[in-house]
Amino acid sequence: MTSQFDGMAALHERSIDELPVRRHIEMPSVLAAAGGVEGLRVLDLGCGSGLYARFFARHGAGGVLGVDRSPGLVAHARHREEVEPLGVRYLVHDEATTATLTGAFDLAVAIYTLSYAATPAALARLCAAARATLAPGGRFVAATLNPDVATVPHYYRPYGFDLTVAGPHLRDGDPVGLHGRADGESFQVTAYYWSREAHERALTEAGFTDVAWQSPRTAAEGSASLFARYLAAPHVLAVSARVAGGTSWR
Repeated sequence: MTSQFDGMAALHERSIDELPVRRHIEMPSVLAAAGGVEGLRVLDLGCGSGLYARFFARHGAGGVLGVDRSPGLVAHARHREEVEPLGVRYLVHDEATTATLTGAFDLAVAIYTLSYAATPAALARLCAAARATLAPGGRFVAATLNPDVATVPHYYRPYGFDLTVAGPHLRDGDPVGLHGRADGESFQVTAYYWSREAHERALTEAGFTDVAWQSPRTAAEGSASLFARYLAAPHVLAVSARVAGGTSWR
């Protein structure tokens, strides 16, 4: 992911304001899937510029570590921490190799990270890496490309971005291009489509239980009508899973 995202910190930051579905739907949906974060040890896998790491810290997490393989994004996140200290730590670290973080967290989150897995093996490695970081009873929450994403051309254009797909019927591993503008610049990234079955298989094979998909939530007053078309087929959904054992904290 370094080649795709390194140097995109400013775009990553501005996407929250210039792609309002992120702030008004994506973030509250992830928080709802997590069941709250107060007092929890949280790991943000593929933390980017630290948007979600800071989000969880502000919502009362007991400690947050963000890891990302992009040195440029981590440098930006660390600078933000210096300017606005929230107690968040950041590491340059491959999200798929988490051996040094084994069992240290109550909650692991992956925002879009699973969608950048190009093969079933890569998807399985990411899920296994997330599982390894969690203590008994811990929870994993991923915001991932909706398995029922709209393939109609320009469906998402009213919300500030476009998706391009090869055809109307997506298959596991098909590339999906996301195009948009933020911070006055255009950007394009490539993700990969995975069905519900593919996600659930990777999660259960990694040792997770209680896999559940979160219906999208809205945060802003009046946003349900404003985002009605988007909510009918959101481009991202939150999926959660649990590690057996321990004391339930939900």
